[in-house]
Amino acid sequence: MTKSAKSQELSKAMKNKSDLSTIRAYLLLIVFLTFLLYGCGAASERKSVEPTSAEAIAAGNVKNGQDLFMGYAHFENDGPPCMGCHSVGENGLLGGGSMGPDLTNIFSQRSQTEILAVLSNTGRKISPVMRPIYTDHPLTWEEQVHLLAFLETSVGQPESDKELLVIGISLAGFVAAVMLLGFVYRGRLRGVRKALVKTATQTQKR
Repeated sequence: MTKSAKSQELSKAMKNKSDLSTIRAYLLLIVFLTFLLYGCGAASERKSVEPTSAEAIAAGNVKNGQDLFMGYAHFENDGPPCMGCHSVGENGLLGGGSMGPDLTNIFSQRSQTEILAVLSNTGRKISPVMRPIYTDHPLTWEEQVHLLAFLETSVGQPESDKELLVIGISLAGFVAAVMLLGFVYRGRLRGVRKALVKTATQTQKR
């Protein structure tokens, strides 16, 4: 077999190998895209069920609702606690988050049906921040009625206004940190100063 024939066969073999690698890459890409489409689709199919009967709504427990709201108890579908974005009355040492509205008197502003529509993520007027979060992590109907009971008992309480307290604690922490650093480095600064003075004195004597 001539060198030219061998070269052609080698080139053909390399081409076939390259074609197989390309086919494998396409197959892997198809499998990956299929996983993304069907995997994400299955996750997004979880929907929250809104309680409709008066008996179900009456089963709400105020303490359970408070624990869920403040994050002392975790939601079944791993959703974030309400306290991260909202405040209710005097709950919490520093109140809740300020991204969402204060919910202290929400029962005097919205009907029970409207509040349940928000909690179940099925209402028309839902925060663009809440909708994607609770689409993937919906509240169960038990969690909804517990939160509903807790929110109903908050009506008439003073709304949370702890901004000055937060600022005061932040300033106190800053001052404490400065004082601690001063105490820690005070001895080191004195040691450095003594060494410099000693060196200068020896230089002058010479």
